[in-house]
Formats: sequence, C-alpha cells, structure tokens
Amino acid sequence: MRECTKCKSNEYTNKNLVMMVNECGHPLCKNCVENLFVRNAGPCHVCGKTLRKNNFWEQVFDDPLIEKETHIRRRLRKIYNLKKDDFPSLREFNDYLERFECLVCNLAFGIDVEDTEAEIAAFKEANAELIEKNKKRLDEDQIWIMQNLKEDRDMKTRVDQAHSQESKEVERSAVKDTKAIMEELRESNVPAEVILDRERKRQIEQELEEKEEAARRKKRNKEILQDRKRMAESMSFSTSQRVSGRAFEYKAPRLHINGPPLPVKEELETKGYLQHIRAASLARVAGGFTTHTGCLRALFDSRIDLLSF
Repeated sequence: MRECTKCKSNEYTNKNLVMMVNECGHPLCKNCVENLFVRNAGPCHVCGKTLRKNNFWEQVFDDPLIEKETHIRRRLRKIYNLKKDDFPSLREFNDYLERFECLVCNLAFGIDVEDTEAEIAAFKEANAELIEKNKKRLDEDQIWIMQNLKEDRDMKTRVDQAHSQESKEVERSAVKDTKAIMEELRESNVPAEVILDRERKRQIEQELEEKEEAARRKKRNKEILQDRKRMAESMSFSTSQRVSGRAFEYKAPRLHINGPPLPVKEELETKGYLQHIRAASLARVAGGFTTHTGCLRALFDSRIDLLSF
C-alpha cells in the first residue's frame, strides 16, 4: 500500500491519493509536493538532497526503489549506449554490461555516489563521439522489433486490401447475377420457380465455399502467429522459460497472532467494528475488496506484533 512519507496519508485513508517521486527515490503525495516546493526547489525531507518541483513524476511502481532504479537506468542508457560491435571482443562487451549494472546498483543504493558520478562523467567525456553516433543506431533486438512491426503493418495492409477486393467482387457479382436472373426470367420459357430454386442452391454453395475459405485463412493466420511467437521466445530479451519438475503446491502461511483471536466476519457487523471503517467503493467491490477485508486487515496488523518483545 502506497503511503506518503511526509503526511503519512495512504491509499486506504485517501482513495484519490497521487504519489510523486523524484530522483532521490523518496515518494511524496501530490499535496505535499505542492506545499513543500512552492518556490520550485527545496530539500528532500528524508535525505536533504535539493530537488526541483518540475522533476517530480507520478509514481508507477509500488516499490519506490524500483521507481528510482528505473529512473537511473533511463538516465544512464543515454550515456552507456555502446553496441556489441563497438568492442573488439565479446568478453569486453560483457564486462561493459556488468559495469553498467554495478553503476546502477551504486546509484540506487547510495554506494560511493560521488565516485560513481565521476566515473560516469569520465566515460561520457571519453566516448562523446561514439555516444552521439550510437543515438541514431539500433541494436539487434531493436532492429528485430522494427522488422516485426513493419511485417505486421504490411500484413494488415494486405489483408485490408484483400477484404476490400473481395467485397467489391461480391458486389459486382451480385449485381451481375441479379441482371442475369432478370434477363433469364424475361426471355426463358423455364418456370420462374425452377430458376429461383437453382439460384438459391447456387448461393448456398457459394456461402459454404466462403466459410471454408475463411476457416483456411484463419488457420493460416494462426500458424503465422505461432511461428512469430516461437521466434520471439528465441530472442535474447525473451523471459519465458520452461521449468520442469513437480507442480507448485500452495500452502497457506501460518501466522502467529499475539493477542486475542480475530473476530469472524459476522461479528464485524454485530459488534460495531465496521462503524469506524470507510465503506468500500463500487470499483473496489468489483475487484474483490470489501469493507470487511479492510477491517480484518487493520485488526490483523494491530495483533501481529502485539507483545512480541
């Protein structure tokens, strides 16, 4: 649950809470940002680092450390953008990637920050020309993504053109068939019922052929998607892995409560526990979160550490 480190407001007490984060990684709610940074700049209330109001962004991840690390990676990627072919050997490229992770770790956890920033500045100065050149280059994964996106666009264009062509042909065929039937009814000596029955049979056969063709086209598209999925799994950035072994079996954790037992759900209403709990909104109820859930969670938190020392 997100909580402001300054005013201690959280999502439970304020359903409209908006959390903001700056480069230091200490979250603040939007109201505290407006109050503390009226002059557009000020120190962080936790670490004392000078921050600017316009550098705050809305928090995405629940863990502020992940938010900070993501910001650091985004900043360093603009400097450490060297490609594999910029190194004489694979070992040196792997060492470069490993050093990048070390720099991210140092900045995220505040380890030798000054030395780390000095190393980053030295690297940027020493490789300024190569960094500027690589800003317009794509690596293998990015090229593969661009190619697949282009193939998807081309396929969509071909499918749209084919559907448009088919619809035009169907319209022309319908107009032509209608004229032919009218001519035959006017000039032929065959009874009209025979001509119309024959036309209905032909239309039924045509509809069956169209359904079969649609099924074959759907099967081909499915095979293409499966082939692309296999290609995606074989790329370096794929995270899907097959793990063999015994299936996972969930076991509920045993939590020891120090104090009186928790009341059951029925007792929450009869004993007045819910009088001090804000009613759950329709959106939270739709997600499975009820007023009883919040009440039981608060009661559990009050007992889990009771008399534990």
